[in-house]
Amino acid sequence: MGWIIKTVAGDVLCRGSSNRSHVCTVLMAEALALREALKKAQELNLQSLQVFSDSQVLVSTLDAGVDLNEIAGVLQDVKSLTTLFCPLSFVFIPRVEKSQADTLAKSSLSRLLNVG
Repeated sequence: MGWIIKTVAGDVLCRGSSNRSHVCTVLMAEALALREALKKAQELNLQSLQVFSDSQVLVSTLDAGVDLNEIAGVLQDVKSLTTLFCPLSFVFIPRVEKSQADTLAKSSLSRLLNVG
């Protein structure tokens, strides 16, 4: 998974990636990446956020404030972290518009597969 935190002007504040060997769904990977990005935003003392994700299910779930059993634990962490930012919004974007984060995620996955 990969994430990038940028300013409104598009300058990169930080970027990160990590891998997990037993993530069973793409939705879980997206939720884990979001949790890590929110933690990093907290460390950076950011006050407001606009979160972009290519997971329409995740964005819809967060906007509606509903729970999904599949990602319940991570979703609770995410909801707790979201209380730290005001304003905060979630925006669905097509995958092609977040190619930098995808590149980070693929690089991390490649490192995981090469270690095994």
